[in-house]
Amino acid sequence: MTIGAVALVLIGAGAGAVILLSGAYSTAATKQHFGITYRILEQGLRFSVARYADKIVVPDLDRVANVKVGYACYRQYCQQCHGAPGVARDPLGRGQLPSPSSLSESARDWPEAHLFYVTAKGVRMSGMPAWEFRISTDGLWSTVAYLKAMPFLTKEEHRKLDTSATAESCPAPTTAPSYSRETTQVMFRQYACDNCHIIGGMVGPKTHIGPSLEKWRERRYIAGVLPNTHDNLVRWIVAPQEISAHTMMPDLDVIEPHAQHMARYLMTMDE
Repeated sequence: MTIGAVALVLIGAGAGAVILLSGAYSTAATKQHFGITYRILEQGLRFSVARYADKIVVPDLDRVANVKVGYACYRQYCQQCHGAPGVARDPLGRGQLPSPSSLSESARDWPEAHLFYVTAKGVRMSGMPAWEFRISTDGLWSTVAYLKAMPFLTKEEHRKLDTSATAESCPAPTTAPSYSRETTQVMFRQYACDNCHIIGGMVGPKTHIGPSLEKWRERRYIAGVLPNTHDNLVRWIVAPQEISAHTMMPDLDVIEPHAQHMARYLMTMDE
């Protein structure tokens, strides 16, 4: 029985690989998944979120959250794809597959911990970003507070909130989690560093837009202008355009605590 089940799984995986590598499977965003594929992914998301959000402790949102701040975060990072009461999605959000859902139903039905987890961690292969490296923890909980209020706002009430929240901004993190190689690899991915550079120890595209960052500590200079030290590397990661006007590397809004971890990783990754 067990051998037969394993054989069946292997045959299925092999058949899937053949279809994928033959080019027969369409990756076009204009072609919907099969119905069963869509339902499996939808249910898989719910089960995954329920499992990983299980240990999140929900604080007193009346104490730590601010709906106006939460809307400022939502307006800056979420509204383009998900829309809001009386506000249509941007073309970016309308052209994705799967299409980003209106959050009115999810916000009403999902527990606060589940909303926090998805907002912080994102959803792989869906276009939903992770925001925990761009929004502070209090900002994330404020976003959850706004989401829980949103389904019950009329179009006019939402317009009033939009007007009253104009002075608010979405707070960025000011600290970083304890250093670990795995967490720092997530930071590199979240700032899209691996889209331009090969980074030792990481799985990602084999891209050569920028120089490889492997064996980094063997280099004498950073961009040919700074001695290659930990502190100089932090400066470079935070504000490359200020250090070299000729570099193609853009400022990525990396906060210094994150840059400290990234510099430590590059300086020690060959140890």
